[in-house]
Amino acid sequence: MDKTYSIEDLAGFTGLTDRTLRSYLQEGRLTGAKVDGAWRFSPEDVQRLFQDGGARRAMAANRNAKVYDFMLGGQPEDRCCLIRDIPVDGDGEGALRQRLLDRVNREEGAVSFSYSYGVDRRGLGAARVILTGPSQRVLAVLADT
Repeated sequence: MDKTYSIEDLAGFTGLTDRTLRSYLQEGRLTGAKVDGAWRFSPEDVQRLFQDGGARRAMAANRNAKVYDFMLGGQPEDRCCLIRDIPVDGDGEGALRQRLLDRVNREEGAVSFSYSYGVDRRGLGAARVILTGPSQRVLAVLADT
C-alpha cells in the first residue's frame, strides 16, 4: 500500500467514531489491514466505505449535526463553519482528500472537518467539505485546498 490511513484519520474525515468504524470492520462493511497491531486503510478501502449506503447516511447525519450545533450558537465570535462543494473527478478525489487531511492536521486540532464524496446523475463528482474552527485558520485551510 502506498498511502494509507489510520482509524483516527478515517474518524476525522468521516465524522464517525472509531467505535463505529471498528464495528464496520467486524461487520465487513469496512476493510483494511493490520500493520504492527494498528488498522491501516488504503484509498480503495476508504472509497468503498464512502460508497456504503449505511455509512453514507451515518456520515451525513454527523455532518448535519455539526452544522446544526454550530447554528445553535454559543460559539465564540471568531469561529466559523464553512461548507464547500469542490468539483473533482474520481481520480483526483483521493489526492484532494489527502491534501485536506494533511492541511487540517497541521492545525493541531484547531480546525475540524468532515468530508464526503459523491457522483451526481450526470456522472460529475464533487467533494463536500465542512470546516469549523477559528475563522482565520479555517480560511487558511480553505486557501490551501
